[in-house]
Amino acid sequence: MIIILFILFVILAFLSLMLIKNRPVRVVSTLVSFALVALSIVLIVANAHDHYGMDVKTKTAKVQIYSAQDQNTYGVLAYQPVGTSGREKAFVYKAKSDAKKTTVAKPDLKTSTQIQNVDGNQAFQVTTTKEYVYKNDFYKFLFGWAGNNHDVKSKVVTYQVPATWIALSAQDGAKLKAVLSAKVSDPDFISWMKQNKETAATDPDQAARDAVSYYKNILSNS
Repeated sequence: MIIILFILFVILAFLSLMLIKNRPVRVVSTLVSFALVALSIVLIVANAHDHYGMDVKTKTAKVQIYSAQDQNTYGVLAYQPVGTSGREKAFVYKAKSDAKKTTVAKPDLKTSTQIQNVDGNQAFQVTTTKEYVYKNDFYKFLFGWAGNNHDVKSKVVTYQVPATWIALSAQDGAKLKAVLSAKVSDPDFISWMKQNKETAATDPDQAARDAVSYYKNILSNS
């Protein structure tokens, strides 16, 4: 609506300047019209740049995620650092328990990611989004044509990982695979694998926790 008002005020300024014969009336009418044009521009810029007429609201969505690797007794959340700083990561997991393909969640410029340890045996993706929404219907009517309602200000995606899961970077995953390949004939490793499988038959969560602890120890010492 503000765009329509801006156009109407421009037309009004033109008509006032060109058609009104009475000089005092023409001057006042023209000044008022140009003032309204200037005000419209200020409001348009304020809405576009500073989200004038809008509030920031926070919403949170929590969904369960599933291991990127089905064959393990423990869950795997894989990730790959992205960007030059390496602070943000692209995460790999399955969105459904029966999904045949993994989901790759890549952050954008407004998104930050983090990993959080939680209790239990399920992993979750918690997305906290701050977005701009119009304060009321008046502002929405005035600026809504800009299409910026619910524009995202920032987003934090937290991957909640229990002790039955391991979060692995692509580099650590390759390192772990190489170490385990070298251990396939190691009697101690064979014995541990056998014991872990026996535990998994009666207490899957404990077996998963043991495996995660075992593999983390390997990574920290290799």
